[in-house]
Amino acid sequence: MEDPVVNANDVNDFDEESVKIKELEDKISELESTLKSKDETITSLQSEVERLNTEIKSRSVPSKKPASAASDPKSKSVGAKKTSTRPTSGAKAVPKPAPVSNGVAKKPAASPSKRTGSAASRPKSAPTKPAVAKSSTGKKSGKVSNKVEMTKGIDGAAGRSNLTWVDLGVAGQKEHAVKLMLRGRGIVCYPPTDFTMDGIVSEKPEETLKINWVYGYRGRDSQDNIFCLPSNELLYFQAAVGVIYNPATRTQRFYQGHNDDIRCIALNPANPSIVATGQAAGHDEKEGDPHVRVWNCETFETLAVLGLGSLQRGVGSVSFSPDGSKVIAVDEGNDHTIYVYDIKKKSAIAFQKGHQDPVLGAEFLPGQNSKFVTYGKGHIIFWDQEGNKLNKKSGLFEKHPKPRFITSLAFTDKGEPITGDSNGNLFLWNPNERKISKAKVGAHEGSIYSIAVKGDEVYTGGQDCKVKKFKSADLSSEDTWELDSATHGRVKALTFVGEDLAVGTYNNGMLFGKFGDQPEQIIFGHGAGDLWGGAEHPSENTFATVGQDKVVYIWDAESHTPKHIFKVEKPAQACCFSPCGSVLAVASTTGEWWVLDSNNGLILSSYKSGPEQIDAISYSPDGNCIAVGSHDNYVYLFESSNLRADYKPIGKCAGHSSFITHLDFSDDGKVLQTTSGDYEHLFWDATNGDQITSTKDMRDVNMATYTCTLGFPVCGIWPVGYDGTDINSLSKSHNSKLLVTADDFGLVNLFRYPCCDPAAEWSSFRGHSAHVTKVRFLRGDKEVFSLGGRDQSIIQWGIC
Repeated sequence: MEDPVVNANDVNDFDEESVKIKELEDKISELESTLKSKDETITSLQSEVERLNTEIKSRSVPSKKPASAASDPKSKSVGAKKTSTRPTSGAKAVPKPAPVSNGVAKKPAASPSKRTGSAASRPKSAPTKPAVAKSSTGKKSGKVSNKVEMTKGIDGAAGRSNLTWVDLGVAGQKEHAVKLMLRGRGIVCYPPTDFTMDGIVSEKPEETLKINWVYGYRGRDSQDNIFCLPSNELLYFQAAVGVIYNPATRTQRFYQGHNDDIRCIALNPANPSIVATGQAAGHDEKEGDPHVRVWNCETFETLAVLGLGSLQRGVGSVSFSPDGSKVIAVDEGNDHTIYVYDIKKKSAIAFQKGHQDPVLGAEFLPGQNSKFVTYGKGHIIFWDQEGNKLNKKSGLFEKHPKPRFITSLAFTDKGEPITGDSNGNLFLWNPNERKISKAKVGAHEGSIYSIAVKGDEVYTGGQDCKVKKFKSADLSSEDTWELDSATHGRVKALTFVGEDLAVGTYNNGMLFGKFGDQPEQIIFGHGAGDLWGGAEHPSENTFATVGQDKVVYIWDAESHTPKHIFKVEKPAQACCFSPCGSVLAVASTTGEWWVLDSNNGLILSSYKSGPEQIDAISYSPDGNCIAVGSHDNYVYLFESSNLRADYKPIGKCAGHSSFITHLDFSDDGKVLQTTSGDYEHLFWDATNGDQITSTKDMRDVNMATYTCTLGFPVCGIWPVGYDGTDINSLSKSHNSKLLVTADDFGLVNLFRYPCCDPAAEWSSFRGHSAHVTKVRFLRGDKEVFSLGGRDQSIIQWGIC
């Protein structure tokens, strides 16, 4: 029997147009009632708003980014990066974000008792007398500013310019709520009826986050990026973190000095405890430009920061001189400029345009502190530094086939350059004559991405997912080690650890073992596409991640290894466990979703809810219902009392004007709350999909989970200048004491829960390099995991 396919048009049999009209009429009635009660204050409100808007206009700098109704998460893909720095909260505009060091936000010098991101300079009003909130014109570059409304404070909580207490009383009755402004849209958040500010603490949590584990390896768009330390530890990078992994003890150590993508890495041959890493442009106000960081891999002390203000797009390659005194950096700008830096002076001592075409790498010649080689698209160039001048001469291919790209370079035990190219050829070069002395045409099928030399033997890894061994004297073939191309993809990096070989793969994993033997996979990661889907197990210390590479991982959070690995048919976007954890629902980018046995990956049933991407999916607390939030603006409801049988559609939530971003069930499973791409926060009857039009009536409903980024318990997470797409994910701890968010600036942020104070402070932690797409507390609230979208990374954080 074929699995049932559910069409979006079959979910409900009522007249959607009539329902929509009824909803609009109800909203009009509610607005008319509110306006009637405010007749006496409308004139003064309008006057005050006009005055404040005039003041804002006089202080404002025109935004470079036009306002839009919403931003699609699908646009947060490769190359789609926020260029502005993370804004700060507070009643007064603060020009710089809080600097982050080792994952903990520092306190600004001007305010020793408070950190940037707080309302430290804002005076507290008396608890019994509401205070008028101060206005602010603070903005984030590239964002439309939030208008300041005429508002009132309550219980001593003064407001930010985008988050303020308002008096919505009717007929002389006091009725307080919080009004949050996002991109000019006002969102009213009602507190519970018995709510007071007593016990609400605005200070940042005492707890902090510390990286416990970084999953994956950066192999998809990087190569030759694994090194072996004298301790036999492996040095590599993932996202914005330098990782040192010990294969024997299966432990990791981390360098966290970068604020965006690490693009390349090098080890000092004169002192192998010194590392250089180059990064792309980031978000940090002070060190957001591309630069090279030189650091000690034992103490993790940053020894030098090179290239700030001169490098343009990113650092494509770095290399130490043989004596360790200099570093070469290749700029990824249009001129592909080559910079030579003196580490002690921390400045460039020579630079010159590299080539009109991309330059992929640079290496000093062995024993030559002033001579180096660069290579890239259709070229190899031999350089000689004389003082502050760089002289270059191109390599000569003569009768040999000139490749489209030279893709890798190493040196034999005699110091001769050996290159691999996009044609799969190996060339041995005479550096003095700049000519090819020996050639091995067709050494691989496709590009050669990495070359490792051990004694008189040369090992190469290529696009054909093979590692081959050659004699360096004449490039004669000796042996071939063929890996599983379907699982691992191309070979992107090779390095020896004693007699063992570490192999970095295109699918962001790492293999380990002796040449020719069956290798062990020691590092696992997601491959193609962005990574958005993740869910914690309800009772075990495990969590699931699903990616657009169609792979489903269920991770053991203690051993940091996959407990199960499954495959699905389409790129995956979201997932959730059932309340008992026996099944895992996985949703795709094309509207399909599946119910899998979480122990063996068997597909129990499959469905299609609309034609578009599904960003949110969740079971009710009792497991009797599952809600599926789609990019077609609908939430599809299914009866799922028998988790392993076919699910039956019971309704469709129709009312959002943009795609569904998050959803949560109430404790009793009868109410559903949802948010959308245009910052709507709506409530629904989870038994049939009918909209509950009165948000005020939902003020006392307790949610079983809280992942929606809007609502009274989380209204304090929004700094001034953020729009509704800058916070991608949110999670409340199971003990309801902490709140963690993930944003577009590579940060994971920790708040107290509930976070409803306009003066709420937070701590920010860095590890990801781009937008952080998901964050969740693990069972027991001792750890958190977060996902990086474009960097495809998974970071497991300990709560300290």
